[in-house]
Amino acid sequence: MNMTKTSTHLFGLILFTASLSGVSQQVLAAGTAAGTSISNSATINYQVGGVSQPAITSNTVAFVVDRKINLTVVTTDAAAVSVTPGSSNNVITFTVTNTSNDVMDFSLSNQALAGGAAKFGGTDNINASAVSVFVESGATPGYQAAQDTATFIDELAADANRTVYIVGTFPTGLNNGDIATYGLIAEARAAGGAGSLGAALTQDTGTDNPSTVQIVFGDVAGSDDAARDARHSDRSDFKVVTATLTVTKTSTVISDPFNGTTNPKAVPGAVIEYTITIANAASAATASSISVSDSLNAEIVAGRLVFNTGAGQGIQVTSPNINGGAATALTNSADADQGDFNATAANTVTVSGISLTGGQSAIVKFRVTVQ
Repeated sequence: MNMTKTSTHLFGLILFTASLSGVSQQVLAAGTAAGTSISNSATINYQVGGVSQPAITSNTVAFVVDRKINLTVVTTDAAAVSVTPGSSNNVITFTVTNTSNDVMDFSLSNQALAGGAAKFGGTDNINASAVSVFVESGATPGYQAAQDTATFIDELAADANRTVYIVGTFPTGLNNGDIATYGLIAEARAAGGAGSLGAALTQDTGTDNPSTVQIVFGDVAGSDDAARDARHSDRSDFKVVTATLTVTKTSTVISDPFNGTTNPKAVPGAVIEYTITIANAASAATASSISVSDSLNAEIVAGRLVFNTGAGQGIQVTSPNINGGAATALTNSADADQGDFNATAANTVTVSGISLTGGQSAIVKFRVTVQ
Protein backbone atom coordinates (compact mmCIF):
# COMPACT_ATOMS: atom_id res chain seq x y z
CA MET A 1 0.00 0.00 0.00
CA ASN A 2 2.80 2.41 0.77
CA MET A 3 4.47 1.65 -2.57
CA THR A 4 1.24 2.31 -4.42
CA LYS A 5 0.67 5.64 -2.72
CA THR A 6 4.24 6.74 -3.44
CA SER A 7 4.04 5.72 -7.08
CA THR A 8 0.72 7.50 -7.55
CA HIS A 9 2.03 10.66 -5.96
CA LEU A 10 5.13 10.61 -8.13
CA PHE A 11 3.08 9.95 -11.23
CA GLY A 12 0.93 12.94 -10.41
CA LEU A 13 3.93 15.19 -10.02
CA ILE A 14 5.49 14.08 -13.27
CA LEU A 15 2.27 14.42 -15.23
CA PHE A 16 1.51 17.86 -13.82
CA THR A 17 4.99 19.16 -14.63
CA ALA A 18 4.86 17.84 -18.18
CA SER A 19 1.48 19.45 -18.85
CA LEU A 20 2.65 22.86 -17.67
CA SER A 21 5.74 22.67 -19.79
CA GLY A 22 3.75 21.87 -22.90
CA VAL A 23 1.27 24.80 -22.89
CA SER A 24 2.56 27.55 -20.58
CA GLN A 25 3.46 29.88 -23.46
CA GLN A 26 -0.06 29.70 -24.94
CA VAL A 27 -2.31 30.08 -21.89
CA LEU A 28 -4.55 33.18 -21.95
CA ALA A 29 -7.38 34.34 -19.73
CA ALA A 30 -9.69 33.09 -22.49
CA GLY A 31 -8.05 29.64 -22.28
CA THR A 32 -5.41 27.66 -24.12
CA ALA A 33 -5.30 28.70 -27.76
CA ALA A 34 -7.36 26.64 -30.18
CA GLY A 35 -5.28 24.20 -32.20
CA THR A 36 -2.66 23.78 -29.48
CA SER A 37 -1.42 20.17 -29.48
CA ILE A 38 -1.22 18.57 -26.05
CA SER A 39 0.46 15.19 -25.60
CA ASN A 40 1.78 13.28 -22.59
CA SER A 41 2.44 9.85 -21.23
CA ALA A 42 2.29 8.23 -17.82
CA THR A 43 5.30 6.81 -15.97
CA ILE A 44 5.11 4.10 -13.30
CA ASN A 45 7.89 3.44 -10.80
CA TYR A 46 7.75 0.34 -8.62
CA GLN A 47 9.78 -2.09 -6.52
CA VAL A 48 9.97 -5.87 -6.26
CA GLY A 49 11.29 -7.32 -3.00
CA GLY A 50 12.37 -3.86 -1.98
CA VAL A 51 14.47 -3.44 -5.11
CA SER A 52 13.56 -0.60 -7.53
CA GLN A 53 12.73 -1.80 -11.01
CA PRO A 54 13.02 0.05 -14.34
CA ALA A 55 10.30 2.61 -14.88
CA ILE A 56 7.46 1.75 -17.24
CA THR A 57 6.23 4.46 -19.61
CA SER A 58 2.79 4.33 -21.17
CA ASN A 59 1.91 5.15 -24.71
CA THR A 60 1.63 8.86 -25.60
CA VAL A 61 -1.87 10.34 -25.77
CA ALA A 62 -2.34 13.47 -27.95
CA PHE A 63 -5.20 15.82 -28.75
CA VAL A 64 -5.66 19.35 -30.08
CA VAL A 65 -7.48 22.06 -28.11
CA ASP A 66 -10.87 22.84 -29.61
CA ARG A 67 -12.16 26.32 -30.41
CA LYS A 68 -14.29 27.85 -27.67
CA ILE A 69 -16.50 30.63 -29.04
CA ASN A 70 -17.26 33.29 -26.49
CA LEU A 71 -17.64 37.05 -26.38
CA THR A 72 -19.09 39.90 -24.33
CA VAL A 73 -20.81 43.13 -25.31
CA VAL A 74 -21.13 45.79 -22.61
CA THR A 75 -22.20 49.42 -22.91
CA THR A 76 -19.79 51.94 -21.45
CA ASP A 77 -22.54 54.54 -21.05
CA ALA A 78 -23.40 55.27 -17.42
CA ALA A 79 -26.70 56.95 -18.31
CA ALA A 80 -28.89 57.72 -21.31
CA VAL A 81 -27.18 59.85 -23.95
CA SER A 82 -28.93 63.21 -24.47
CA VAL A 83 -30.03 64.08 -27.99
CA THR A 84 -31.70 67.11 -29.54
CA PRO A 85 -34.54 66.79 -32.07
CA GLY A 86 -33.18 67.23 -35.60
CA SER A 87 -29.61 66.32 -34.63
CA SER A 88 -27.22 63.76 -36.11
CA ASN A 89 -24.03 61.95 -35.03
CA ASN A 90 -25.48 61.06 -31.64
CA VAL A 91 -23.49 58.17 -30.15
CA ILE A 92 -24.03 55.35 -27.68
CA THR A 93 -20.90 53.33 -26.91
CA PHE A 94 -20.07 49.67 -26.30
CA THR A 95 -17.06 47.44 -25.70
CA VAL A 96 -16.87 44.11 -27.55
CA THR A 97 -14.39 41.63 -26.01
CA ASN A 98 -13.20 38.41 -27.61
CA THR A 99 -13.23 35.84 -24.79
CA SER A 100 -12.78 32.98 -27.26
CA ASN A 101 -9.50 31.08 -27.36
CA ASP A 102 -8.72 32.10 -30.93
CA VAL A 103 -8.53 35.11 -33.23
CA MET A 104 -12.04 36.01 -34.42
CA ASP A 105 -13.91 38.43 -36.67
CA PHE A 106 -17.16 39.91 -35.36
CA SER A 107 -20.17 41.06 -37.36
CA LEU A 108 -22.15 43.92 -35.80
CA SER A 109 -25.82 44.87 -35.93
CA ASN A 110 -28.28 46.95 -33.95
CA GLN A 111 -31.71 46.14 -32.60
CA ALA A 112 -34.29 48.82 -31.77
CA LEU A 113 -36.37 48.08 -28.69
CA ALA A 114 -40.07 48.00 -29.57
CA GLY A 115 -41.41 49.59 -26.39
CA GLY A 116 -40.78 48.35 -22.89
CA ALA A 117 -38.29 49.22 -20.17
CA ALA A 118 -35.34 51.32 -21.30
CA LYS A 119 -31.80 50.50 -20.18
CA PHE A 120 -31.44 53.42 -17.77
CA GLY A 121 -35.03 53.84 -16.63
CA GLY A 122 -38.17 55.07 -18.31
CA THR A 123 -39.88 53.53 -21.33
CA ASP A 124 -38.70 53.24 -24.92
CA ASN A 125 -41.21 55.09 -27.11
CA ILE A 126 -39.41 56.37 -30.23
CA ASN A 127 -36.85 55.31 -32.82
CA ALA A 128 -34.10 57.24 -34.51
CA SER A 129 -34.73 58.18 -38.14
CA ALA A 130 -31.40 56.50 -39.08
CA VAL A 131 -28.81 54.42 -37.23
CA SER A 132 -25.42 52.99 -38.17
CA VAL A 133 -22.80 50.88 -36.39
CA PHE A 134 -19.09 51.76 -36.56
CA VAL A 135 -15.89 50.47 -34.97
CA GLU A 136 -13.40 52.78 -33.26
CA SER A 137 -10.32 53.07 -35.49
CA GLY A 138 -7.93 53.99 -32.70
CA ALA A 139 -6.71 57.10 -34.52
CA THR A 140 -8.57 59.59 -32.31
CA PRO A 141 -10.48 58.62 -29.14
CA GLY A 142 -14.23 59.05 -29.40
CA TYR A 143 -16.43 58.80 -32.47
CA GLN A 144 -14.98 60.58 -35.50
CA ALA A 145 -17.16 60.32 -38.61
CA ALA A 146 -14.21 60.60 -40.98
CA GLN A 147 -12.07 58.01 -39.15
CA ASP A 148 -14.37 55.43 -37.60
CA THR A 149 -15.80 53.85 -40.74
CA ALA A 150 -15.34 50.09 -40.23
CA THR A 151 -18.61 48.19 -39.88
CA PHE A 152 -17.21 44.93 -38.47
CA ILE A 153 -14.40 43.96 -36.11
CA ASP A 154 -11.50 42.46 -38.02
CA GLU A 155 -9.03 39.86 -36.69
CA LEU A 156 -9.53 40.46 -32.95
CA ALA A 157 -7.08 38.47 -30.82
CA ALA A 158 -8.20 36.39 -27.86
CA ASP A 159 -8.77 38.57 -24.76
CA ALA A 160 -8.61 41.77 -26.85
CA ASN A 161 -11.49 44.25 -27.17
CA ARG A 162 -12.70 47.03 -29.43
CA THR A 163 -14.95 50.05 -28.94
CA VAL A 164 -18.09 50.12 -31.07
CA TYR A 165 -20.55 52.96 -31.63
CA ILE A 166 -24.22 53.06 -32.56
CA VAL A 167 -24.66 56.43 -34.27
CA GLY A 168 -28.17 57.87 -34.51
CA THR A 169 -29.97 60.68 -36.33
CA PHE A 170 -33.22 62.01 -34.89
CA PRO A 171 -36.11 63.86 -36.53
CA THR A 172 -37.61 67.12 -35.34
CA GLY A 173 -40.91 67.17 -33.50
CA LEU A 174 -39.85 64.93 -30.61
CA ASN A 175 -40.87 65.57 -27.03
CA ASN A 176 -38.68 66.19 -24.03
CA GLY A 177 -37.98 62.88 -22.30
CA ASP A 178 -38.66 60.61 -25.29
CA ILE A 179 -36.39 57.53 -25.23
CA ALA A 180 -34.94 55.38 -28.01
CA THR A 181 -33.31 52.16 -26.75
CA TYR A 182 -30.95 50.22 -29.01
CA GLY A 183 -29.09 46.96 -28.55
CA LEU A 184 -25.70 46.20 -30.09
CA ILE A 185 -25.41 42.57 -31.23
CA ALA A 186 -21.96 41.14 -31.98
CA GLU A 187 -21.60 37.74 -33.67
CA ALA A 188 -18.34 35.79 -33.63
CA ARG A 189 -17.14 34.79 -37.10
CA ALA A 190 -14.17 32.86 -38.43
CA ALA A 191 -11.09 35.00 -38.93
CA GLY A 192 -11.44 35.85 -42.60
CA GLY A 193 -8.10 37.52 -43.14
CA ALA A 194 -7.27 41.20 -42.89
CA GLY A 195 -10.02 43.40 -44.33
CA SER A 196 -12.51 40.57 -44.88
CA LEU A 197 -15.36 39.45 -42.62
CA GLY A 198 -15.10 35.72 -41.96
CA ALA A 199 -17.79 33.09 -42.46
CA ALA A 200 -20.49 32.32 -39.93
CA LEU A 201 -19.65 29.52 -37.50
CA THR A 202 -21.39 26.19 -36.93
CA GLN A 203 -21.11 24.37 -33.64
CA ASP A 204 -19.81 20.76 -33.63
CA THR A 205 -22.38 18.60 -31.88
CA GLY A 206 -20.98 15.14 -32.63
CA THR A 207 -18.42 13.10 -30.71
CA ASP A 208 -15.02 14.51 -29.89
CA ASN A 209 -12.31 14.09 -32.50
CA PRO A 210 -8.94 14.52 -30.77
CA SER A 211 -7.10 15.30 -34.00
CA THR A 212 -9.48 17.99 -35.24
CA VAL A 213 -10.16 21.52 -33.94
CA GLN A 214 -13.88 21.48 -33.24
CA ILE A 215 -16.15 24.39 -32.38
CA VAL A 216 -18.08 24.83 -29.14
CA PHE A 217 -20.28 27.86 -28.42
CA GLY A 218 -19.89 29.03 -24.83
CA ASP A 219 -21.56 32.44 -24.79
CA VAL A 220 -24.31 33.41 -22.36
CA ALA A 221 -27.55 35.17 -23.31
CA GLY A 222 -27.39 38.94 -23.79
CA SER A 223 -30.12 41.57 -23.93
CA ASP A 224 -31.11 40.69 -27.51
CA ASP A 225 -29.77 37.19 -28.14
CA ALA A 226 -29.91 33.65 -26.74
CA ALA A 227 -27.27 31.59 -24.96
CA ARG A 228 -24.79 29.57 -27.02
CA ASP A 229 -25.57 31.24 -30.35
CA ALA A 230 -22.10 32.76 -30.96
CA ARG A 231 -23.57 36.16 -30.16
CA HIS A 232 -23.80 38.59 -27.28
CA SER A 233 -25.56 41.94 -26.84
CA ASP A 234 -26.23 44.85 -24.54
CA ARG A 235 -28.39 47.98 -24.73
CA SER A 236 -28.10 51.70 -24.20
CA ASP A 237 -30.49 54.65 -24.52
CA PHE A 238 -30.81 57.88 -26.44
CA LYS A 239 -32.96 60.36 -24.48
CA VAL A 240 -34.45 63.50 -26.01
CA VAL A 241 -33.64 66.73 -24.18
CA THR A 242 -35.44 69.69 -25.67
CA ALA A 243 -37.49 72.73 -24.83
CA THR A 244 -41.22 72.31 -24.27
CA LEU A 245 -42.72 75.62 -25.30
CA THR A 246 -46.34 76.70 -25.14
CA VAL A 247 -47.67 79.96 -26.57
CA THR A 248 -50.91 81.66 -25.60
CA LYS A 249 -52.40 84.82 -27.09
CA THR A 250 -55.16 86.90 -25.49
CA SER A 251 -56.81 90.22 -26.35
CA THR A 252 -58.28 92.93 -24.11
CA VAL A 253 -60.29 96.00 -25.15
CA ILE A 254 -58.60 99.02 -23.59
CA SER A 255 -60.94 101.80 -24.80
CA ASP A 256 -63.48 102.73 -27.46
CA PRO A 257 -64.59 106.12 -28.88
CA PHE A 258 -67.94 106.04 -27.03
CA ASN A 259 -67.34 104.43 -23.64
CA GLY A 260 -63.74 105.45 -23.13
CA THR A 261 -62.17 103.02 -20.67
CA THR A 262 -65.44 102.15 -18.93
CA ASN A 263 -66.62 98.78 -20.16
CA PRO A 264 -65.23 99.47 -23.64
CA LYS A 265 -66.28 97.39 -26.66
CA ALA A 266 -64.38 96.27 -29.77
CA VAL A 267 -66.07 98.70 -32.13
CA PRO A 268 -64.28 100.59 -34.93
CA GLY A 269 -61.85 103.01 -33.34
CA ALA A 270 -61.39 100.81 -30.23
CA VAL A 271 -57.88 100.13 -28.89
CA ILE A 272 -57.10 96.43 -28.42
CA GLU A 273 -54.18 95.10 -26.39
CA TYR A 274 -52.73 91.74 -27.45
CA THR A 275 -50.72 89.68 -24.94
CA ILE A 276 -48.57 86.78 -26.13
CA THR A 277 -47.15 84.51 -23.42
CA ILE A 278 -44.39 81.98 -24.17
CA ALA A 279 -43.58 79.41 -21.46
CA ASN A 280 -40.97 76.67 -21.21
CA ALA A 281 -41.77 73.60 -19.11
CA ALA A 282 -39.96 73.24 -15.78
CA SER A 283 -37.94 70.13 -16.72
CA ALA A 284 -37.18 71.18 -20.29
CA ALA A 285 -33.93 72.26 -21.91
CA THR A 286 -33.16 75.90 -22.63
CA ALA A 287 -34.87 77.37 -25.68
CA SER A 288 -32.78 80.07 -27.31
CA SER A 289 -33.25 82.44 -30.26
CA ILE A 290 -37.02 82.48 -29.73
CA SER A 291 -38.73 84.72 -32.24
CA VAL A 292 -42.36 85.89 -32.08
CA SER A 293 -44.10 86.89 -35.30
CA ASP A 294 -47.67 88.23 -35.41
CA SER A 295 -49.17 89.27 -38.73
CA LEU A 296 -51.96 91.80 -38.15
CA ASN A 297 -55.37 91.53 -39.78
CA ALA A 298 -56.46 94.01 -42.46
CA GLU A 299 -59.19 95.18 -40.07
CA ILE A 300 -56.49 96.65 -37.81
CA VAL A 301 -55.10 100.05 -38.79
CA ALA A 302 -51.62 99.58 -40.23
CA GLY A 303 -48.98 102.05 -39.14
CA ARG A 304 -50.76 103.01 -35.92
CA LEU A 305 -49.14 100.51 -33.58
CA VAL A 306 -48.88 102.54 -30.37
CA PHE A 307 -48.23 101.27 -26.85
CA ASN A 308 -48.71 103.40 -23.77
CA THR A 309 -44.96 103.86 -23.37
CA GLY A 310 -44.86 106.64 -25.93
CA ALA A 311 -45.04 107.43 -29.60
CA GLY A 312 -43.05 105.08 -31.79
CA GLN A 313 -42.68 102.57 -28.97
CA GLY A 314 -45.45 100.18 -29.83
CA ILE A 315 -44.14 96.91 -28.43
CA GLN A 316 -43.39 95.74 -24.90
CA VAL A 317 -41.36 92.63 -24.00
CA THR A 318 -40.79 91.02 -20.62
CA SER A 319 -38.19 88.27 -20.78
CA PRO A 320 -35.64 86.99 -18.20
CA ASN A 321 -32.72 87.55 -20.60
CA ILE A 322 -33.71 91.07 -21.73
CA ASN A 323 -33.07 94.11 -19.51
CA GLY A 324 -32.86 91.93 -16.39
CA GLY A 325 -36.40 90.68 -16.88
CA ALA A 326 -38.03 94.11 -16.53
CA ALA A 327 -40.83 95.15 -18.89
CA THR A 328 -39.05 96.90 -21.76
CA ALA A 329 -40.45 99.17 -24.47
CA LEU A 330 -39.29 98.35 -28.02
CA THR A 331 -39.50 100.69 -30.96
CA ASN A 332 -41.51 99.94 -34.08
CA SER A 333 -38.44 100.63 -36.21
CA ALA A 334 -35.81 98.14 -37.36
CA ASP A 335 -33.05 99.19 -34.97
CA ALA A 336 -30.83 97.76 -32.24
CA ASP A 337 -33.61 96.51 -29.95
CA GLN A 338 -35.37 93.15 -30.19
CA GLY A 339 -38.60 94.27 -31.89
CA ASP A 340 -40.09 95.95 -34.93
CA PHE A 341 -43.36 96.47 -36.77
CA ASN A 342 -43.70 96.41 -40.56
CA ALA A 343 -39.91 96.08 -40.99
CA THR A 344 -38.90 92.41 -40.74
CA ALA A 345 -42.20 91.51 -42.45
CA ALA A 346 -45.03 93.64 -43.83
CA ASN A 347 -47.75 94.58 -41.34
CA THR A 348 -46.20 92.18 -38.81
CA VAL A 349 -45.04 92.57 -35.23
CA THR A 350 -41.70 90.78 -34.74
CA VAL A 351 -39.82 90.23 -31.47
CA SER A 352 -36.63 88.13 -31.38
CA GLY A 353 -33.74 87.28 -29.07
CA ILE A 354 -35.81 85.69 -26.30
CA SER A 355 -34.17 82.86 -24.33
CA LEU A 356 -35.96 80.70 -21.76
CA THR A 357 -34.52 78.05 -19.47
CA GLY A 358 -36.77 75.36 -18.00
CA GLY A 359 -39.63 76.93 -16.02
CA GLN A 360 -39.21 80.46 -17.41
CA SER A 361 -41.68 82.50 -19.45
CA ALA A 362 -41.75 85.70 -21.52
CA ILE A 363 -44.51 88.14 -22.48
CA VAL A 364 -44.90 90.27 -25.59
CA LYS A 365 -47.58 93.01 -25.66
CA PHE A 366 -48.73 95.53 -28.25
CA ARG A 367 -51.83 97.64 -28.94
CA VAL A 368 -53.73 98.23 -32.17
CA THR A 369 -56.73 100.22 -33.33
CA VAL A 370 -59.73 98.59 -35.00
CA GLN A 371 -60.73 100.16 -38.33
